[in-house]
Amino acid sequence: MIKLLHLVDDEFQSQNAAKCDLLIHIGIESFQYAIIDKVRDELKALVEYELPNISNQGDLIQAIENLSECTKEFKYTFNKVKISIDSYQFTFIPDEFYQSGNDEEYAKFITNKQESVILCNPIPFAKIKNIIAINSDLHLALNRIFQQPKIYGQASSFIQGILKSFKQNTEPSLYIDIHQKHIQFAYFKQSELSFYNLFDSINVIEFNYFILNIIESLKVDLDHTAIILSGQVLQNDEYYQRIEKYFKDIQFADSRLIIKHPELFDKVSSQTFFSLLTLDQCE
Repeated sequence: MIKLLHLVDDEFQSQNAAKCDLLIHIGIESFQYAIIDKVRDELKALVEYELPNISNQGDLIQAIENLSECTKEFKYTFNKVKISIDSYQFTFIPDEFYQSGNDEEYAKFITNKQESVILCNPIPFAKIKNIIAINSDLHLALNRIFQQPKIYGQASSFIQGILKSFKQNTEPSLYIDIHQKHIQFAYFKQSELSFYNLFDSINVIEFNYFILNIIESLKVDLDHTAIILSGQVLQNDEYYQRIEKYFKDIQFADSRLIIKHPELFDKVSSQTFFSLLTLDQCE
C-alpha cells in the first residue's frame, strides 16, 4: 500500500480509544480510516492508502495485515469498529417485505460465484434492508484483525449518511460519489430513495456516459434537480465541468455536517471523505 494521507491528532492516545470509534472503508482502489471521539463528536484521525496491484481477495487481506496500524493503533480497544466495503454484490429489500431469517433466499438475487457470507444491513431512513455478499475469507480476516467489527456494504453508509445529513432537502437531488475507478449514484425525490447503484468508471468519458444514462432513464429534471458531489472531485475539475454542462444547482457534500473537524483537518476538502465518515451514522 502507498500512504496518501496521514493526519492524526496528537491528543489521541491508546488510553483514549475506549471513547472512540474506528471507521474503515475498503474501496476498490483505496483503504481509508478515521478515528472519531464520540464524547466530543470530533475527528481525531484521517488516513488513506492507495491499493496498487490488488488482483484478488488474498492480496487484499495480505495488504491490510501488512499495515503498520495492525500492530499498533488497530489493536487498541475502541468503543466500536465499523467497516464498509465497496461491493457490487448487494440487493435491497423494502422493510415491508423483509422477513427475518430469509437472507439466504434474498441473496439469490445477487450474482455471486465465490464463497460468501451474507450480511443484512438495515438502512432505517430509507426503510430498506441492504443484503450484501462478502467474500468469506475477507470476512474471516476482518473479524480476526479487528475487534468485533460491524461490516457494511458501501450503499448502507452512503444512503444512511445522506438521509441523516440532508433530511431537510425535499427537492429532487442526485448524489454522486466520485472515485478513481468507480462512482456511486443515489437519486432522491421528496426525500425518498428512487435509485442507487455503483459503477466501474475509470475516466471522465465513462462518467459522462453514466450521467446521460441516468438523466434519460430516470427522466431527471435538469433545471430543478440539485447535484451534491462527494469523493475525489473539486470545483472546476473535468468531472465538475461535465456535470456543469447539464445541471445548474451543483453543491458539495460537507462531512462537517456529520462530525466536527478540528483545525488539523482544514487542509482536507470536506467532500473528499464523505462516504467514509457517513459510517458514523450506521448502527
